[in-house]
Amino acid sequence: MHDILTIRQLECGYDGETLIGPFDAAIPEGVFLLVEGPNGIGKSTLLETLVGLVEPIDGTYEWSIPDERISFVPQVRTLDPVLPATVGDVVATGSQQGSGWSGLRVSATDDELEDALEAVGMRDYRTHLFRELSEGQKQLVLLARALMGTLDVLVLDEPTASMDPERERRAVELLERQHHERDLSVFMIAHGSEATRRASNARLQIDRDRNLDLELD
Repeated sequence: MHDILTIRQLECGYDGETLIGPFDAAIPEGVFLLVEGPNGIGKSTLLETLVGLVEPIDGTYEWSIPDERISFVPQVRTLDPVLPATVGDVVATGSQQGSGWSGLRVSATDDELEDALEAVGMRDYRTHLFRELSEGQKQLVLLARALMGTLDVLVLDEPTASMDPERERRAVELLERQHHERDLSVFMIAHGSEATRRASNARLQIDRDRNLDLELD
């Protein structure tokens, strides 16, 4: 098995200030990696660094796949809350793929759009305004958006945080199916979720001292 991501002495943070690191890691392809740690410890900053949205403070990381085969699902609160778009509009834009915001892809057939919304149980909401959905529904739409296209890696920042237990269970089951059926590597932040812990085969723990520990099954 090959490594899909190699990290060497990586430090992540903002404005020149390190939040976590330095650390080294070699993460194999085919993982369902759960990123865990206390609130505010730097988990989101780590993922944003790994998808090219934030520059590393120091060190390097290297994916073994092209940038365009990486898809990122941000937290709902990072989006414009008055976005004047329908659910269909949001999904049709594709997903944040590749390095930085310039990786936004705009291409989708009608069948692809319908299939993506059907997969997350949001097909009947296609013409609804995105801004009028609940936070959990918005996250499902972003998940549908991320599943568009040909992917090797799906990176998700707390995709189930605003979902009720039943929606969370269905979302995790969907991710687990995609992981197996499409041979996706999944990198996902979640807080104490039993469903995600059962689905995962790898865990990256960040403790209160901002040390990182990678555990592979």
